Amino acid sequence: MTTTVSPSLSQNLETFILIWLDSLVNLSEDNIDTKKLLRKAITYVIPFDDSEKCMEFIRSNSHERIVLIVSGRLGQMLVPRIHEFSQLIAIYVYCSDKKRNEQWAKNFIKVKGVIVDLNELVIRIKSDQIKRNDYKIDESLPISVFNKNSQEKPVVVINNNNFIYFQLIIDCLSRMNSNLNEKNELILLCKEEYKDKKKELSIIYEFEENYSSDRAIWWLTRDSFVYEMLTKAIQDINIDLLYHFHFFLSDIRKQLIENKYSLPIRTYRSQLMSSQEIKLLKYSMGELISINTFLFTTPNRQRAIEMFQNSDTKPDFKRVLFEIDADPQLENMKPFSDITSLNYFTGVDIILFMAGTIFHPVDICQENDIIIIQMEAHSDNDPTIKTTIDNIKGEDYGDTPDLFSLGYILSKMKKFDDAEKYYNRLLQEMPNDHHSVICCYQGFGRLAMEKRNYDLSIEWYQKALDIKTSILRPEDPEIASAHSTIADIYVKKNAFNEAFQSYTQALKIWSRALGKDHPKVAACYKNIAVTFEMQNKYNEAVDYYEKVLTIYEKNPLDNEADIAKLHNHMAIICTTIDDVNQTLKHYKLAYKILSKIYSNNHPDAITALKNIGYTYEAAGHFKEALAYYEKIASIHHQLLPSNHPEVVGIQGDIKRVHSQLK
Repeated sequence: MTTTVSPSLSQNLETFILIWLDSLVNLSEDNIDTKKLLRKAITYVIPFDDSEKCMEFIRSNSHERIVLIVSGRLGQMLVPRIHEFSQLIAIYVYCSDKKRNEQWAKNFIKVKGVIVDLNELVIRIKSDQIKRNDYKIDESLPISVFNKNSQEKPVVVINNNNFIYFQLIIDCLSRMNSNLNEKNELILLCKEEYKDKKKELSIIYEFEENYSSDRAIWWLTRDSFVYEMLTKAIQDINIDLLYHFHFFLSDIRKQLIENKYSLPIRTYRSQLMSSQEIKLLKYSMGELISINTFLFTTPNRQRAIEMFQNSDTKPDFKRVLFEIDADPQLENMKPFSDITSLNYFTGVDIILFMAGTIFHPVDICQENDIIIIQMEAHSDNDPTIKTTIDNIKGEDYGDTPDLFSLGYILSKMKKFDDAEKYYNRLLQEMPNDHHSVICCYQGFGRLAMEKRNYDLSIEWYQKALDIKTSILRPEDPEIASAHSTIADIYVKKNAFNEAFQSYTQALKIWSRALGKDHPKVAACYKNIAVTFEMQNKYNEAVDYYEKVLTIYEKNPLDNEADIAKLHNHMAIICTTIDDVNQTLKHYKLAYKILSKIYSNNHPDAITALKNIGYTYEAAGHFKEALAYYEKIASIHHQLLPSNHPEVVGIQGDIKRVHSQLK
C-alpha cells in the first residue's frame, strides 16, 4: 500500500484568508451557518472573538493576503491599529448601525463597505474577490535573489539558499514522471477542502472527468481551485501540496515547451508592490532574481498600464511596471510561451513564464507615478548558479528526477521529516532490488546521521551495502564507496577500530578496481590518517599522510595546492611529536610550492616562512630563525607601511631573537 502524502487541511491552501472578528462569533448557532456562507466567498475562514489575538495573527502572517470582517464596536478600536499592515487587503464592517459606523470607517481606505445584511456581505466579498482574481496585480510576487557578491549587499538581499532550493524543487517536480494515482490523490484532497462549496465541487468533478495534459494551461488560467491552490503551494513552498500537483507542473512545462516563442519579445507585467519589495529589487540590479510563481505578462504595454486603473488603490503600495525582454534562443532557459490560444479567457494576449524563471534586472526608473523595472529573461546556465546546483545535487540526484531526488533535496534543505516521508513512499513503490531502494536506504542513513543517530545510520547504510554486494561484482567501486561511508559514520561515533576496518575494505576494492594511484585511494589513505590523528597516534597518521603524498606527487601539476596544504599539516603533526627535522622539512616544502604557485609575497607563503622561523627559534637555532624573520621583513618593507601590524609584529620577532644572540 502506498504512503499517502497529504498537506494538513488545517492549513490555508488558497491565496486568501478570511478573518471574522466578533465578540459573539463562537456563541451563536446562526454564526455557524454564517461561516458556511462566508466560505462561498473565501474558503479559509478563521473566527476570532478577541481583538488582541486577531491582531497578533494578522501581524505574524505577513506573507498572507488577508480579508477582514469586523463588528462595528471592535472595528472602531482595531482598524486604526492594523490598517497599515500590507498583508491586510480589505476590511468589511458587519454591523447593525450602518450610519454610525460609516462615520469612523470613511477615514480608512481599506474599508470596502459597512454592511448590515449577511447576504449582501457575502455577495460583496465574492464580487470583490472576482475583481482581485481578474487583475491579480496586487497578488504577491515572490522573488528570491542570487547574489554573486553577497558581501557587498545588505543582509535583506542575501537569500541565495532560497533561490537555489526553489530552482531545485521546481526542476524536480516539473520533470518527475507521474501516474494516475497521484492525480486521484489530488482530487480527493480538493473534494475535502471544498466540500462546502458547490460551485468549486462541480469544477473539481469536471477536472476529474475531463482533464488532459494538453489542457493544463487552460485549467491554470481558469478561475478555480487549480490556480488558487497551486499558486499558494508554490508561494509557500508547500511540498506536500506541490507533490500532488507535480503532474500538473510537468504538463504546464511541456505545453510551454511545445508552444514556445520562436523570436525575441518584449512583454510587460503590472504589479502593486510594497516599498520593501521595491527596495529589494533596487539592491538586486545587476544580480539574478527568480520569480517564484507563474508569471503572467502581456505584450501590450498600454493594456498593462490600464490594469492599474482597474485595480484597488492600496495606500502602502506603489505601481510597478516590469518591462521584460525574453529571447527563446537562449540555451537552457525555462520555457515561456504565448498562451493566447491556450488559456481559458478568449481574446486575451498573455505571455506565460514558467515558475522559477530567472531574470536579470538591468535598470529602474520612474515614469509619472509608475516605477519601471527593465529586466531580461536569463538562462539557467549561469556558471555560478550551475556550479552551486551541481554541488548540491552531487552524485545521488540522478538525471531524471524521482521521489528519491525530491527526498534528497529536502534533506539538503534540512527538512528531514519530509525527506523521510518521500523515501518511504518510494520504498513502497519499488521492488527490493531496485536501484532506487539502495538510494532510499542511503537516504535514510544520511537522515539518521544528520540527527546524530549513528547506530541507525550505520544500519541503513549496511542494508544498502548488502543489496549492492548481492547484485554487483565484488570489485565494483560502488561497494567501496559504501564501506567508506560506513567508516565515516564510525568516525563520528569515535569507533575508530571499526572505522579502520571499513576504510581498509574500501581501500582494497578501490586499489584493485581503479589503481593504486587513483584519487579515491589517496582520499581513503587521508581518512585513515585523520582517524589515527584523532586518537593521538601521530606516527601512524604521518605514515598514512606519506602515502597520500606519494600519490599526489605522481601528478604534481594537478595537486600542487593540496600538496602544499598536506606538507603544512604534516609539519604541524611533527611539531606535536617534537620531530624538528621533519617539521622543518615539511614547512620548507610547503613554502617552496606556495611561492611557486603564487609568489613569495603571498600571505600563505609568508605564513610558511614564519612557521619555519618559529620552528628554528623554538629549537634554539636563533641565527636560522633570524634569517627567516629578516626575509619576511624585507618582503613587508616592499609592500606595507611601517606602522602596519604585520611589520610591527615581525620587527618584534627580530628584536626578540636578537636578544637571544647577545
